[in-house]
Amino acid sequence: METTWSPSEGITVTTNTTGDKDENEFTSTTLLILVKVLTLLAIFLCVLLNPLMLVTLRRVTSIQPTTKIFMASLTLCDLCNSLFRIFASTELFTESWMLGDFLCVVDGVTIYLFNGLGIISLLLLTVDRYIAISRPLQYPSIMTVFRSKIIVLSTWAAVSIICIVVFGIDGSGIVSLDTHYYHCKAGYDWRHHLAVALLVITILSIFVLYAHIAMIAHNQARRIAAENQAGNGQGGQRINTRSTTTIIIITGALTITWMPIVIWLGMNSQNKSETYDSHLAAMFTQALVLSSGWLNVVIYYLRNRDLRQALRGLLSDWYHSLNQRFVH
Repeated sequence: METTWSPSEGITVTTNTTGDKDENEFTSTTLLILVKVLTLLAIFLCVLLNPLMLVTLRRVTSIQPTTKIFMASLTLCDLCNSLFRIFASTELFTESWMLGDFLCVVDGVTIYLFNGLGIISLLLLTVDRYIAISRPLQYPSIMTVFRSKIIVLSTWAAVSIICIVVFGIDGSGIVSLDTHYYHCKAGYDWRHHLAVALLVITILSIFVLYAHIAMIAHNQARRIAAENQAGNGQGGQRINTRSTTTIIIITGALTITWMPIVIWLGMNSQNKSETYDSHLAAMFTQALVLSSGWLNVVIYYLRNRDLRQALRGLLSDWYHSLNQRFVH
């Protein structure tokens, strides 16, 4: 309990600083537990589901090979992100960064690297779907398997080089916040603003592309309805937009999981100092982004019957193979 004199009002003001401190500690503890649970769950599901997705994609023949390449790029990026988060998550349980200065810089680079690759891979997948819908006849000649592989490899190489050069030089550092523990913290300078700007531009580009896809699908549906009406229901075929709907749902899920980190980055872009609660909030938003990795796989399986059948066949083959080994 603290008592102070307020000269403007001429009265004694009493504040319960002990209560405020206890409330802040309770809030920090609750947020820390939430971040731990969400991070561990996201890492476990990503490490479990994404390798299955990569193997299953090889067994599916109904999905176009070029689309499978872009889907595999996004899946591999989510898997790599979760694997690197395993080492960084030690800070959650020790409540202090124990891996040294070099690994702190590596942690900062990998966050920007795989988060950037994830959103760019989704953009490439969106562009692929946009071309397939807007130019269905020219799509096989525009997006070949060779070109799609070159695009993916070039993207991975370019983003890796940029992140290492830009964020690896004098990037993250170990600092002490408002606790006696040390934490790995990224600096807020022009690189931070650049990352936020590129993230917002990429997400907006995805929205614009899918707005065009929705318009094209709507126009095609109206044209087919008119043909059916003119032919007494005998003309035209119903357009199969299931794959496009799947990608739209994936985009929506990723946008929902990314919105908190975009808001947090925007709100803290002017803050040179950071408290422990703010640091936990940043880790919470990063855990949400990590959760998009396993959400993508779940949506793939729920929306695509061939993927479900391929997965069941894969698990059945593994089961019979293990049974034969143990029996014989």
